[in-house]
Amino acid sequence: LDKRRMSTEPEPTTEAPAAAAEAAPAAAPAAAPAAAAPAAAISFVPGEAGKSDAPAAVDDDEKRAAAIKKQVEYYFSEANLTNDKFMRTEMAKTSEKWVPISVIMTFNRMKALLPGAEHAPVAAAMAGSEVVEVSEDGEKLRRLPALMKKTVTLGGKEFVGRAAVVAHARPLLQKEGELAEEECSFIKDLLSHHAKAAEKIGAGIASIKAGCNPKFPDTRCFVLVRADGSEEDFSYLKCVDALFPLEAPPGKGGKGKGGKGGGGGW
Repeated sequence: LDKRRMSTEPEPTTEAPAAAAEAAPAAAPAAAPAAAAPAAAISFVPGEAGKSDAPAAVDDDEKRAAAIKKQVEYYFSEANLTNDKFMRTEMAKTSEKWVPISVIMTFNRMKALLPGAEHAPVAAAMAGSEVVEVSEDGEKLRRLPALMKKTVTLGGKEFVGRAAVVAHARPLLQKEGELAEEECSFIKDLLSHHAKAAEKIGAGIASIKAGCNPKFPDTRCFVLVRADGSEEDFSYLKCVDALFPLEAPPGKGGKGKGGKGGGGGW
């Protein structure tokens, strides 16, 4: 994080005698605050990951505002948030998903675009964005609420948002015996989003049932019965969180206790 700059303002002086004050010439009007100086060049393309071999010129306010807009929209994009745990954690600190501009200004690329760490140019640059919204006080940013939910198709059915998928999966965890073909189709599509899907599938899926991982006997999960007769369980919540990274609760999912519908396992 940036260290706060030490104040360079002089210590207050004692009040001048009245006579001296009357004789003193009128003070010149205060100069208007200077606009933030744009960076001359940056070694990256705003809104894109990685560095650029050809430095981009950001030598006027218009170019700088456009660069800020692209870079901030990238921070709040699904492409970035899927892998950016820090941003997801910051968003999760409030129910409305606001992130202070002061936090955004700790990022190296924003420091390059605004060496003075001013907040106003950021708020102004984001006006009219179709990805990011600015708070009324101009001090916070968030991904537009309408973009927080997405629609996915699993087992031939459409689901809007994380909660809808979880609500459909939990009743299946309470079933006994092998799941029906339609239910298996839903689970297979969900499993495809697991980080270790291929390893879980192994020799192929013969059937799917609800059960428990021996390490988490109090937690229900889905169990794959492979073609070679072996069995492998998995955490459906890991799959859900991979599908909906913007809605995933920080630190949730995967191993651990989850009650009867927790979706424990690996």
